Amino acid sequence: MPAAVPPVHRRTIEIEVHQADDLLIAQARLRDTRPWHPDPARVLLHDMQLALHVRTADLTIVAVESGMNAFPHTECPLIRPSFDRLVGLSVRRGFTRALRETVSGVHGCSHLHELARAAGPAIIQATLSAADARRRGLTPGAEPPDAPASADAQTADAQTTGTQTGDRAGGSGPVVSGRQAAALTGTCHIWAPDGIATRKLAAGWRPGFDPYPAPPLTAYEPT
Repeated sequence: MPAAVPPVHRRTIEIEVHQADDLLIAQARLRDTRPWHPDPARVLLHDMQLALHVRTADLTIVAVESGMNAFPHTECPLIRPSFDRLVGLSVRRGFTRALRETVSGVHGCSHLHELARAAGPAIIQATLSAADARRRGLTPGAEPPDAPASADAQTADAQTTGTQTGDRAGGSGPVVSGRQAAALTGTCHIWAPDGIATRKLAAGWRPGFDPYPAPPLTAYEPT
């Protein structure tokens, strides 16, 4: 399609997760625009925000903040207090079902619901990212003191010396903890119970240190 032809609709969802002491704070924003509209005041239809404050110890939501900057009906913001019912839910497996039972349909807002649904997996990924940063002795957002060796070089060196790359990077223990693996299990075909990811972990895969995409299972379980 010619690049000059604008889309009839554009939806963007952005999520950032920050760490603050014992909390992960997911800040999510959804915007719906109609780029073709001749009235600039009517291009933006939805602009909504949702922040989930999640306790890192058990991934339980402890606070919720929501905002509506642009919406089609004056009454839209009246539903915001309903999302306080997310407090006490865990973003681990079953979160999507819990959302459906709590704030879906006429009991919620489909756009804030979509933000909450998307934020759950982002928070799970953030726990892995934060653990990786700690293992490397880094603070997220800070520049590393020295440029690390490439992932390929780390992997090759580990295979030569018999030392796993995660341990060489300054950490100890598995790169993915049992709790984190449990949160990921069942989320896709790779993380099926006793599936590819679990078998790769058992065979020495080091997420965050081995190159992405990770080599096929046969590279970890040679025949």
